[in-house]
Amino acid sequence: MIERRPIELKVSRMNDSFATDLHRRATVAMQTGHADADEHGGRIPVGQYMSDALTNQELGLLRQHPQPVVASSSLALPGAWLSLTHFGVPLLLVRQENGRVEAFINVCRHRGARVVPEGSGNEAGMFVCPYHAWSYGPDGALRGVPESFGFPCLKREESGLRKLATVERAGVVWVVLDPSLSESDPGERLGALMDNLESLEGLSKSVGFAPRSYIVEANWKLLVDGTFEAYHFKVAHRQTIAHLFAGNMQIIDEFDLHRRLYLIKARFAEDKPDIIGFDPRKYGNIIYSFFPATMILVQPDHAQLSSLEPLSATRTRVHEVTLIPQPPASDKATRYWQANVDLYRRTLAEDYELAESIQTGLATGANEALTFGTFEYSALRFHSQLQQQLAAMSTAG
Repeated sequence: MIERRPIELKVSRMNDSFATDLHRRATVAMQTGHADADEHGGRIPVGQYMSDALTNQELGLLRQHPQPVVASSSLALPGAWLSLTHFGVPLLLVRQENGRVEAFINVCRHRGARVVPEGSGNEAGMFVCPYHAWSYGPDGALRGVPESFGFPCLKREESGLRKLATVERAGVVWVVLDPSLSESDPGERLGALMDNLESLEGLSKSVGFAPRSYIVEANWKLLVDGTFEAYHFKVAHRQTIAHLFAGNMQIIDEFDLHRRLYLIKARFAEDKPDIIGFDPRKYGNIIYSFFPATMILVQPDHAQLSSLEPLSATRTRVHEVTLIPQPPASDKATRYWQANVDLYRRTLAEDYELAESIQTGLATGANEALTFGTFEYSALRFHSQLQQQLAAMSTAG
């Protein structure tokens, strides 16, 4: 496998230099007919997509990185709370009186029962465990212990719900699901790429629309692979979006473990936009890929977030939410946003149907490895970085 040195780009705002750089590189790509590529391709052994033991390790790694759990708009006001399960972890999210969202492991510190059933509300009061009625406040602190005389050694200040590292960025609540990293800074982990994303108009405080979760019968890395190349567009998406794009044309930047891809639209060559005042969102789709498994596809007036939850070597749960500038103010607006969601979902369905086909084919022995071309190098980079992170986690453990 080819190794490439990570490129850390200190891009923090959507300013003239950002747009100018994309314009120049897109112009060269269209003139030469060659987008970003590496001089070598590579191969990934099919076993990387078929091992449940490896998938369990990867799941542990994903829990150490910020995961987008829910749109911030789902917890709009102080007192709003939400109980759900994410990556196998029962969570309780509560917006505090100071406006911050705090995330807790929704597990009683007495005997381990789930405290709050899945659901939501707008007035957080006491959260009472259904087993022995231990109660917790909106801040997660232990407030009540029936017959507390039976627990003479209980340290209440250390017995609140386990807090998780949490941050709100781009209108989304991000949580590090590993409690051993509760003192970490998820915003720092999201880094300069998140700064760049939030610099785009309408995406610093977006509103969630049409969330859903569903199962794809394929390894999660097959779904990631497809986001890192435009080589498949003209064939796989010929019924949906292929006509909008300039074939196999993409520009790629790395931000430590994260990356940003710019997929050039056909209208760039048709309109020949001036470099002054160039709007990258008008002439291409920007994909913000947050390691390991979150993709935010930025379009002219909104974005689509997808995150991947490995369930086994051959099953993945996909979480989606559309990020729009403000809540729909009319039925017409709702229909407009829903039409965008429907097109996105039809396009993804084409990708995921192929991923399921690939997963079936892996077990046949037809291939010992999957082959990646020079313009698919970003997928190879991702696999290399993933292996390095898994090795580091194993060493640290």
